Formats: sequence, structure tokens, C-alpha cells
Amino acid sequence: MLIEFQDVLIFAHVLLFGYWLGSDLGVFFCDSQLTREDLSLEERLRVRGIRQKVDMAPRTCAPLILPIGFNLAVYHGSEVTGGWLVLIWALSLAWLAMLWAGRFAIGTSREGSLDKTNQILFFLVALAMAALGVYALITGEPVAERWIAVKLVLYGLMALSANWILSAANRWEPIFEMVRAGGEERIEGEKRMKKNRINAGSAAGTLWLVVLLIAFVGATKPF
Repeated sequence: MLIEFQDVLIFAHVLLFGYWLGSDLGVFFCDSQLTREDLSLEERLRVRGIRQKVDMAPRTCAPLILPIGFNLAVYHGSEVTGGWLVLIWALSLAWLAMLWAGRFAIGTSREGSLDKTNQILFFLVALAMAALGVYALITGEPVAERWIAVKLVLYGLMALSANWILSAANRWEPIFEMVRAGGEERIEGEKRMKKNRINAGSAAGTLWLVVLLIAFVGATKPF
């Protein structure tokens, strides 16, 4: 039996979506434990450590699924081929490296700067993919299939949602410091923690829904 390269790409594409959706749920439920006042701060910080590890699954899937998607789009008439495809792979892998660099920098002096860099990267990717998708919907280039163009727009919305999540995540450390201080600061910190949980949960729910829509459009090709 001969396995086509396209079949391998489709398998990788589906696998990445599976890990992405599943691990995002894990991150969401970990976040729900951070506001539990019946847990000590140390216990909540341990949950946060687990969350940071689980969160690397979607952060790995997001950059990898992009070039694989462009590869698969070639089989549907996409004009993004040759050098452009190589460039997309190179940029996606560089983006993946930055996300992992941020993971290894947790607790070091480089953590803050890498977090800001990754926020900027998610924002730039959001603009680029949404703009490309809208352009393709209007002109039929460089991808003629409307469902692929819609997926590009949705990917841009996903990256924007991820940027929202990173923004909420950056607020956790100062809030934990307030809780650690005790007294009135602890009370205020617990209040802010609950507000940030709602903010982070809204962002995570939005991202999960958008990723689900991307998978649905890719599987059903409704346009």
C-alpha cells in the first residue's frame, strides 16, 4: 500500500487539532483552580505550574498547523507555493522556537521580555492571516477556495484570542504577590484574581470556539 504525502499531512493536521482542542480544555480547568480560596497559595501555584506545562501543547500546535495548512491548500489550487511556502515554514518554526524560549525562561530575568515578544508575534500573525483571508475572499487570490480563505480569517481571530490570553496571563504574577502579602492586600488580590479568571476564561473560551470552527470549516468545506 502506497501512502501519499498528502495523507500524511492530513493526519498531522488532524492530530494537531486534536491536541490543541484537548489541551486547551486542560488549561481552562487548571485556571479554574487558581481562584479557589480553600486552597493555599502554594497549592494554587503548583496548579499554575501544571497549567504552564499543559499550555505548551496549544502553543506548539498553533505555529505547526499553519504551514501544514498552507501545504494542504496547494492541493486545492493555492498559489502559495515554492519560495513562499518555504518562507512560511521558516517563519512558523522561528515562531515556535520563540514560544518554547518563553517556556524555558519562566522564572528568569528574560521571562517578561519574551512574554511581550510573543504577544507581539501573536498580534502580527493575527493581522497577517486575517488580512490575507479577507483579500482572498475579495479577489480569489492567492487561494481560490472560499472555505480556505475563511479558515485564514478564523486563524487570525484565533491568534488575536491567544494574544488576549497572554495579556491575562501576565496579570497573574502581580496578583499572586498581593495574595502572598496577606492582610488587606490579600483580600484585594483575591478579588482581582476572580476578575482576571473571568477575563482569562472568556479569552480561552473564545479561542477554543474559534479553533473548533476552523476544524469544522476544514472538515465540511461549506463555502
